[in-house]
Amino acid sequence: MNSPSALRQNLQPLWNRIPSGLRPWLKRVALALLIVYAAYLLLGNVFLNTPLGPWAANRKPDKFQIEWGPGVTWWPGRVAVWDVKMKGHAGRTLWAVQAAKASGRVAILPLLRKTVRVPEVWVSEVAGEVDMTGARKPPPPVRPGGWVLQFDRIATDSIRHGRFAGLTLEGTGSAQVGFYKQLRGGALELMPSKAHFDKARLSLDGDELLRDAGIDARFTIARHTRAQASGIRKLLMTDAQLTLDGSTAALQVNVDPNGKIALKTVPGQGSAHAQLTFARGVLKPGSQLRWHMPVTGTDSTGSARADSLDVNLDVGQDVVLKAKVPPQQGGMLALDADLRVRGNEVPLHDFKTLLPRTSGHVVGKWQFASLRWLGNFFTNAPWLSLDGAGSVDADVQVRDGKIAAGSRVGVPEVTAIADVMGNRIQGQARADGRLDAGPNGELLPKLDLVMERFNIAADTARSRPYVEGQNLRLSLETLSGFAQGKLRQPGALKQARQSLRAHLTFNDAHVPDLRVYNHYLPKTHLRFDGGSGLLSGDLTLDGAGDIGHGWLRVNGRATQLHAAGMALRGDIDVNTQLRRANLDGHNFNIDGSSVDLKNVSFTEAGGESRSGWWARINLDRARMDWDKPMSVNGSAHISMKDVGFLLSLFSRQREYPKWIYKLVDAGQAQVSGNVQWQGDTLVLDRMEAKNQRYDLKARLKLHGQSRVGSLYAHWGVLSCAVQVNNGQRDFHLVHAQQWYDAQPNLLR
Repeated sequence: MNSPSALRQNLQPLWNRIPSGLRPWLKRVALALLIVYAAYLLLGNVFLNTPLGPWAANRKPDKFQIEWGPGVTWWPGRVAVWDVKMKGHAGRTLWAVQAAKASGRVAILPLLRKTVRVPEVWVSEVAGEVDMTGARKPPPPVRPGGWVLQFDRIATDSIRHGRFAGLTLEGTGSAQVGFYKQLRGGALELMPSKAHFDKARLSLDGDELLRDAGIDARFTIARHTRAQASGIRKLLMTDAQLTLDGSTAALQVNVDPNGKIALKTVPGQGSAHAQLTFARGVLKPGSQLRWHMPVTGTDSTGSARADSLDVNLDVGQDVVLKAKVPPQQGGMLALDADLRVRGNEVPLHDFKTLLPRTSGHVVGKWQFASLRWLGNFFTNAPWLSLDGAGSVDADVQVRDGKIAAGSRVGVPEVTAIADVMGNRIQGQARADGRLDAGPNGELLPKLDLVMERFNIAADTARSRPYVEGQNLRLSLETLSGFAQGKLRQPGALKQARQSLRAHLTFNDAHVPDLRVYNHYLPKTHLRFDGGSGLLSGDLTLDGAGDIGHGWLRVNGRATQLHAAGMALRGDIDVNTQLRRANLDGHNFNIDGSSVDLKNVSFTEAGGESRSGWWARINLDRARMDWDKPMSVNGSAHISMKDVGFLLSLFSRQREYPKWIYKLVDAGQAQVSGNVQWQGDTLVLDRMEAKNQRYDLKARLKLHGQSRVGSLYAHWGVLSCAVQVNNGQRDFHLVHAQQWYDAQPNLLR
């Protein structure tokens, strides 16, 4: 290296060639430049290393702030700063960037044109964060004359960390970015830029999604103003490419005994590959994604399970998405989804617009923490609810974004509750649903429920079931489309009744205590005093949960009854045929209903006892009001072993003429008449019993403690009539028939 003296010796000949008149001027110019440079060094470094610099840069701290540590500038336009921190707020986006060092060059002459042009910036040890906030910062009004910021190249080879909301990217990265922005609402452009990562790790809220990943990205945004493209519409001006290869984590799915699902990622050996190209709102043909992820965890029983998830995305003229979890022995889930989206445009404004473009199928098995949606999906029955955690086995057909006919859903276990005619039916059910096509192309859901075990309780005492049974079946069929949300509109209930039909069946459900039915009966004159029984039913329900038609049957053995003041014990079989009489109340036509009494023993008021008696009651024409207390009005035909019970309703055996009770031994009787019970009143009217040997007629009204009526018996040449008026009995042995015929009927 030349010494200063040697340098002077080399320059001396050149200095000697300069005319002597110019030499003083050159010394003055050199001195001036030296002074200017020294002033620049002083002022520039003072600007960078005192609060003056941040004060000048942070004139609008609500939009942009920058801080730095030590800084240095050795030449005009050349700057280097350390410990750089920047943050800003634009729209709903909060962003922040940190760097260990930034150095670059600012072009001087463009400043005269109100342009800050930075040909190159080099940044090291970079980290950035982006968060979204609910408070949108309104953009400034557009005004002319704004300064232009033009950064041709911002480069780094040491990106360490990046975060977008809960998504974090870590690794060794490099990037090159350039942008153009005119202030005061002017144009924006992102010049062709690129980024590269090696050994990258991607996590979501701390849970690893991807590791050891190689990522290459290229992106650009065409120059535009806010009026041309604002917010997400900027993607219509964007071109981007992404290439990704790496290892994925495993997905852990744990299901607790209550069906609650917990998801998280754990270390695993999966793989990911992506080659995606986006151009002005369109995924370009040839784009693809491959994602393989192991699935581990425990089911609701605590047993360990293992599955795997594969997701494939392929873009041609259409977008094809396939996802698959192969079914495995003991696996927690299974999935086979194949969906095709017409076209390859990305819906930027409303993602739901993808649905009308989507067709395909989704077949699989999933675990749900709540199955309440199942009832709403398959039925418009407000009286039926399905809930509880459980798995769903589904085959869903999708056509133009809508679930199509042929779809089905199976649920091995779900909590089912049906409120029917003042009773709550509840149990764990197996559910199978399907969608059929209606005559006009509408979907008509059908749902079949099987309760392996169930119970029935009155609405007024839901915690005390009075029936327990097995194998209850409930089938629901939608007859026409009806939106459940319209139930409160005028006339909606009638439409709901007509939109759905349900079929409910069960057999031999156990009724531990038949006295639970007493709240339907006129307790003073007809009630159960003990015994158990079996309940069976076959009912058709409408959309409002009311019975349309069907039957209910109660069968009791060694049942204790209280009837018209007498205690009975025997076997009873009540078969009630139901057909709804109107839509406004709980009134039913019960024609064809029957009551069978067998092996009956009873004790009369006077202490006389009978056994081995039987009767069969058939209601030829009858109406019933289900409401409590139940009321019945109709005509009956009765076959009975003898008329002993009928005679006992009017008087003790020893008070009758002796020949009367010979009627008891005179064989079976056929009885017809009218029956009415309403509230605490029981009326038997125009009762006629006869066989080849005798005739017997009777009318009786029981109300509270009151007993009023008349009876006529005829056997050969003998006849007798008796009048009952509470505790008084008057016998008529002369002109008995004339007296009886003169008494008024009790029912019209």
